[in-house]
Amino acid sequence: MTCMPSIEVSGHSFHFLEIEGSEPTVMLLCSTGLDSRQWVEILPLLEGRRVICPHYLCYPGTDCWHGDGEIDSWVDYLACEELLLSESGPIDIVGHSYGGFIALRLAKEHPGRIRKMAFHEPIVWGCLQFTDLDDLKDDFGEVVETFFTENLEPEDFLRDFVDYWNVEGSWDGMPQIRKDMWFELGEKILSEVRLLCYDRTPPSYYESIGHPILITLSEESPPHQIEACKIVAASLGESRIIEVPGGHMGVITRSGDVMPHLSGWIMERSEDINLDTSK
Repeated sequence: MTCMPSIEVSGHSFHFLEIEGSEPTVMLLCSTGLDSRQWVEILPLLEGRRVICPHYLCYPGTDCWHGDGEIDSWVDYLACEELLLSESGPIDIVGHSYGGFIALRLAKEHPGRIRKMAFHEPIVWGCLQFTDLDDLKDDFGEVVETFFTENLEPEDFLRDFVDYWNVEGSWDGMPQIRKDMWFELGEKILSEVRLLCYDRTPPSYYESIGHPILITLSEESPPHQIEACKIVAASLGESRIIEVPGGHMGVITRSGDVMPHLSGWIMERSEDINLDTSK
């Protein structure tokens, strides 16, 4: 049975997908700009398992921001934390991009509530402070400046962001119905990107995370993303990188090549996972 209940967090109602099944539960955490529909191709691969997938602030079914000042995307983390703590036992997590950023913090703060995790390219740009590739670090600084150019028109920001993760011209070639969805989320997307771009979390933060972790990574992704993922993987206690095609959005555009790795990591030998996540 599939349903879409909600929870209240920080004065906001968060919508989430819930599919009945056996435990341990699998939490799916989405990328910026996407909701539970991004995981439609992985659901058959998780057949029989209980699944939950929150819709972030301002996304379909979830309240828009009604706090003071600019949107605070940290509330997304708080909603995911609430869902995690409401489960009866440790869960598994599959995340993409922004979803990986959230999941790693959940694992850090609540290690005993999580068994294992699988990510397609988590965003951990704070690690780029510690790269030995100075040119790459400088280039990423220019990317951030482009995203947050003063008085940048909303469509120009969305064009820069979408093209960064895909190829130049991706925004202009997007169907208008999809553009309209992104326009509606524009301020929230900007908030998420600001949170990720100005993150200063060092690699040492992740060293105590001892869960079994799979990271799928594409050499077609931006070099800053590749370097950040490699740095965090080297810092994690028990991680593996698998190279996949399709770039950062390959989890969708090449789902047949990426999703089986993510689901396979979660489904394989579940009963043998060591739940001692302390280091």
